[in-house]
Amino acid sequence: MPKTGGELVVETLKAAGVDTVFGIVSVHNIPIYDAMHRLGGIRPIMVRHEQASVLMADGYSRATGKLGVAITSTGPGAANAMGGMAEAYWANSPVLHIAGNIDAALIGQHKGGLHEAKDQLAMLATQAKWVGRANATADIPSVLTEAIMHALSGRQRPVAVEVPIDQQYYTADVPIPAISLPAPPVHDAAAAGQAAELLAGARRPLFWLGGGAHRSGAWVEALGLARSLGAGILTTITGRGVVPEDEPLCIGHLTPEPLVQQLLADCDVLLAVGTRFQAYNTMNWKMQLPPTILHVNIEADEFDKNYPATVALHGDAKAVLTDLTALLDGRSGTEPGWAERVQQTKRDAIVQQRDNIGPHTEILDAVQRALGRDAIVVKDATIPAYTWGNRLLPVYEPRTAMASTSVAIGPSLAIALGAAVGQPDRQVVLIAGDGGFLLNIAELSTAAQYGLKLAALVFNDQGYGVLRNHQLNTFEGRHIAVDMAPIDFAGVATAMGAPGRKVTTKDDFAGALDWALAQAGPAVLDISMDGIGPMPVRYGGVSRPPDQR
Repeated sequence: MPKTGGELVVETLKAAGVDTVFGIVSVHNIPIYDAMHRLGGIRPIMVRHEQASVLMADGYSRATGKLGVAITSTGPGAANAMGGMAEAYWANSPVLHIAGNIDAALIGQHKGGLHEAKDQLAMLATQAKWVGRANATADIPSVLTEAIMHALSGRQRPVAVEVPIDQQYYTADVPIPAISLPAPPVHDAAAAGQAAELLAGARRPLFWLGGGAHRSGAWVEALGLARSLGAGILTTITGRGVVPEDEPLCIGHLTPEPLVQQLLADCDVLLAVGTRFQAYNTMNWKMQLPPTILHVNIEADEFDKNYPATVALHGDAKAVLTDLTALLDGRSGTEPGWAERVQQTKRDAIVQQRDNIGPHTEILDAVQRALGRDAIVVKDATIPAYTWGNRLLPVYEPRTAMASTSVAIGPSLAIALGAAVGQPDRQVVLIAGDGGFLLNIAELSTAAQYGLKLAALVFNDQGYGVLRNHQLNTFEGRHIAVDMAPIDFAGVATAMGAPGRKVTTKDDFAGALDWALAQAGPAVLDISMDGIGPMPVRYGGVSRPPDQR
């Protein structure tokens, strides 16, 4: 029986297991929305800005491990979504962005059609793993299915598909293809054998776990192998949660600490799993890593890009770690006392970093006490995230620690809301600064409309604090274009249907957090950074000097 293009979009998504999409209805996607209404089975979440549609799909994917789906209009709508595409690309999130377009025959004619965009598919391709267009209604299921397979296979990343508006209205009688993901690359057996021998002979081994270990689900394998070797475990920001951080051997993302740097310098074999050694996690590639690096990655082009690999293991992290465990068969040459040194380094580094953040330790401790082990914490690029959210706040379970992987300010409110949609029974907490929070503040209305349970902690220093401090530290105490007029975030949130409270001193914080977590839907805490007190050490531009307030 013939179906409209809109119906074919919905039926293809349902066949892929999709039950939620994020987007804004438009004249260039309205047949898809009408089909969702008539056919059922997919819940549309109406956002307030197209960037948030992709960001929420990204957060949904990170929290669930499923495909996230965003639907936008053509032209301005698709362009608005590009910031979200960039974040999802950096995060390796499988997100499908379905964008409308003008009539298929008019694309590229530049006649001035409504919402027409120049080379829209090329624009989408800049931040996508794969892009395609359904030039005929009959092509819709196959193009969407191919896009989904690209998103979910290999290194997962966002993809985009254009569906011209006329093809959404036209009909075709075509089957819906089954999703058939290609098998991941099988790592070389000889390379695995060489890596196993190096690990067996390692005297001071360390693991470095990245987001690829997370996406692979190599949680049990990574911890089991580390324990059998007595190896310390370091993580990137996206690798946090692969191993529970109350595991004594897991140092987590404390790598910038001098004590941990010394541990790295003394390590003789580093097993790096699912990481690109990108700038943010390696102090712009200035971090000294051991001469022997065993690098596991699902993308072959990541080997030797930033640090040379002694052994390159091209394959799925879970499969590689399973094979290495079997090949080692309990063998370990780790020197006596190494595991104890790892544990002591962890304890000392935590003490050192807590000293660095001064009164903010009380905020950190209150958050830790209030949250369950499976709570989801999303951090924006902001001072509290840099100093304690990404480093000292423990992570216990997979898919519970999220951050702005592009290190941009602003995406994390929408990411957190997507996580709340995907995991409605979990505590979800956002750590954001006032500057970043403003970039997507309209999504508080989305949160209120759908009753999404989120405690948004807005650390307010009336400006772009990180950049202000960078200017102060770089340009002889000068700063420009970083200060903001005061905003009553609690009042704004309340007006948008998300109750808010002001926190003016650190003593008020714990009770306010309990109140926010007890709300049935979203709640916002407007937290005065001045009220908490200054940090005695500036790490990454962490605190505004008192004389600059």
